[in-house]
Amino acid sequence: MIKVLYIRIPEHVEQENLFVCLQNFVSGECYNEVLGYKNGKAALRRLLGEALVGFALREYWNLPLGTYRIARGEKGKPFIVGREDVFFNLSHSGDYVVCAVSDREIGVDIEKRAKARMEVAGRFFHEREVRVLTSLHGTKQDQLFFNYWSVKESYLKYTGMGLTRPLNSFFAEFVGERVSLYEGENELPVYVNSCPVDAEYACYVCGEYDGLSGIREVAFEEITCC
Repeated sequence: MIKVLYIRIPEHVEQENLFVCLQNFVSGECYNEVLGYKNGKAALRRLLGEALVGFALREYWNLPLGTYRIARGEKGKPFIVGREDVFFNLSHSGDYVVCAVSDREIGVDIEKRAKARMEVAGRFFHEREVRVLTSLHGTKQDQLFFNYWSVKESYLKYTGMGLTRPLNSFFAEFVGERVSLYEGENELPVYVNSCPVDAEYACYVCGEYDGLSGIREVAFEEITCC
């Protein structure tokens, strides 16, 4: 089972009011952490992310806030302490925060589309990916660049290794709607699923199931009752 929840960051609302609404839906540790943030939007994303996780845990596992504890692994991947049947991962970009939940390991990444950064691809992507990107131009190149980026990030987040593993140590291959990952000539034993949040964003989920059980946009009011 893989469920994806996403929320659009509220516009035209005072951040201070949003923080007050979210205070009772995140851990005290999380709330105190963001008080030290200098970037208000980054603080809001952090709060929304944890509130979205809490919403998912209530919705799918009947776990209210206060009955679980979130910790981080050696490489920084968050997990629920003492639960081997509950996994989640978060990502944010632009106007969105995305949460993927599963009963097995999971990774998710969202990227706001823009112009392809070929100098970045040359430095960090696998040579096969660079060759494919170089053969394309315009919007096709732009689209594939961010698809690659999101797919690769979702896999690194699935493994929990983050950027401690080089992005060029494996490569992605798109055949129709199917996305496969390879290390050398060996296909990696994971599934990568596209998550259509918004046409202006690339969003992919890496996990142990072929297909998503559901994608749901969550309103701010559903999370906070504000």
